[in-house]
Amino acid sequence: MDTRPSPADRRPSVAELRQAARLVRRAEFGAEVRDWLRPRHLGLLRDRGPITLQLFRAAAEGRLVWRGFDSFAMLRSPGDRPGRGGRFAVLRAVDHSWHLALVVGSFLMFLGGALILVALRDVLDHAVLYLVAVLLELALLLVVVTDQVTGLVRMCVRGLRSLGRPGLAPHEAAAQRWPYERWTLAVCHHPAATGGSELLDEVWQRLVALAGPDPALACPRAAVSTSGMRTLVGDWAHGVDMGVDDPAVRLRFTGRKPQVAQRMTETGAFFFLYLAAVAALLAGVAPMVAQAERAGCADTCAERPATYGTALEWLAYRLLWQNPQEPRPETFEATSFGFGASVLGLVGIFVGVAAMLQYTRHLRKQGADVDALVEESGRRGKVLLLVATPVEQAVVLDRVRQRTGRAAERLFGGYPVHKLGVLGATELVLARTGPGVTSPVSAAYGVPELVREQRPDYVISLGICYGLREEFQAECDVIVAQRLRVINVRVGEGADGDIEIRERGDSVTAGPNLVARFMMAEPPAGFRIHMGELLSWDVLVDNSRLREALRMRYQDALGGEMEGAGVYAAAVRKQTEWIVVKGISDWGHGKRDDVQEKAAGNAAAVVLDLVGARAFARRDSDAEPA
Repeated sequence: MDTRPSPADRRPSVAELRQAARLVRRAEFGAEVRDWLRPRHLGLLRDRGPITLQLFRAAAEGRLVWRGFDSFAMLRSPGDRPGRGGRFAVLRAVDHSWHLALVVGSFLMFLGGALILVALRDVLDHAVLYLVAVLLELALLLVVVTDQVTGLVRMCVRGLRSLGRPGLAPHEAAAQRWPYERWTLAVCHHPAATGGSELLDEVWQRLVALAGPDPALACPRAAVSTSGMRTLVGDWAHGVDMGVDDPAVRLRFTGRKPQVAQRMTETGAFFFLYLAAVAALLAGVAPMVAQAERAGCADTCAERPATYGTALEWLAYRLLWQNPQEPRPETFEATSFGFGASVLGLVGIFVGVAAMLQYTRHLRKQGADVDALVEESGRRGKVLLLVATPVEQAVVLDRVRQRTGRAAERLFGGYPVHKLGVLGATELVLARTGPGVTSPVSAAYGVPELVREQRPDYVISLGICYGLREEFQAECDVIVAQRLRVINVRVGEGADGDIEIRERGDSVTAGPNLVARFMMAEPPAGFRIHMGELLSWDVLVDNSRLREALRMRYQDALGGEMEGAGVYAAAVRKQTEWIVVKGISDWGHGKRDDVQEKAAGNAAAVVLDLVGARAFARRDSDAEPA
């Protein structure tokens, strides 16, 4: 057995991560991905660390699916919580507080410059030292105040504008919430024409390993760097119908609603973060105020903020726009710091108003639209596709893969099925039963179990059949059984001693909703669709004389097959609508294997075209499944 790790499990080097970040920035939607990963919410500086740092942290925490620097994906946990054990707490703090880290770095640079000036006090003139120190302080104050004022004014404007504009569309509301409440595909980069499906399969496997067997994955459009992958991710993650062709975010999930985390900016809790930041800033500035006053007051410092306690007290007064009699500073340095504290106090009012607006909005719109989408996804349509031969199964799997871009998932929990994914707001499940209706694995025995386990809205039997009307039919045309005649005859003795054949089988109409939908089907070029009566008989018809007898006896029949009777009998007992859709592979004799694949493919194409057109998406007026 090969025990070598897969490429997705390999931890890349820093050089590879830098190259990957460079390729993301240069990609087709690189600027959009950069703004998604590194937004500007708090000011002029970006809130999050560089892309290389985020990739490095994801690799350290096992959230990076790595196939190479030109094919990788990064997952992000709900609330972006750190990995187990908290080993990467410092790395996470730097990543999340990149804006604050730069401000603190600027402050440390100022302190370093001040220490250098202190070391040069015997070399340079005191007036020059004082001028340079004042300029450094003003530069630091200008950077901090400009950054904070810009970010907070921007936040206030957003909060005020939200009161007058219409509510967010569901997909826009989801784009603001899901990436912070659920596991998120934070980056997906794959420029090649092939291999994208394999990358997404490994992403899902990694997500299951990290989040458990029933995860949900938010896939923001802005996190995908190329148009080809955006299309592929859109089909792969189309678990919730967003009502638009290209929503800002999609959700891939298995059915159960995941836990929800809260956003700080959404709930207004950023106001307390602001208060903590102001308190830390004043605590750091107070020693500089005290030092400046001690240098300027000589022996008469009693009424001036020349100690740490009095300097902190005076800054607190200025924060509240108070000007106490004592202590009162006299130096320009201390006065400038007091002015900065007053500005912070004024900005704090705007921050508080913005926090109240955000919190009010949060209470008003708490999950209403987004939760409605998740509820709706739990009521999406579900179609059970049935086939009877390996050729039919292979054709359906291939056609669905072409449309969804992902391989089917095999499930063995009950009756074995292929979970095909979601297409056209409809969940598709494929099952293979045996041919005919009498064997233990036939549709008559398998469909009741399948309907009980899968609870589909509709059952569609797909595959191949024989035609009876060559005069207007052609090989590989598709027959939709608007009516199904079950051949079950009684052979007895008539009154004159002759053999008498009496009909004992049912003649039934397929599900009315399904018939109405297939009446709207438009076949692709190359074949036609015939709607009418289809015979169902548990006999393999491969004889020209028998076929001619059926043609003459059932003059309304378009063709015949073997499994429809079992599908009909089982589905009706479960109160589930059914229909049979099959391609003509022969004329009841001279069967050829080379035609079967094309005939089955045409039948699958008719069904999948309707599914893609949302023909089976459930509406509010539809009944619940049986």
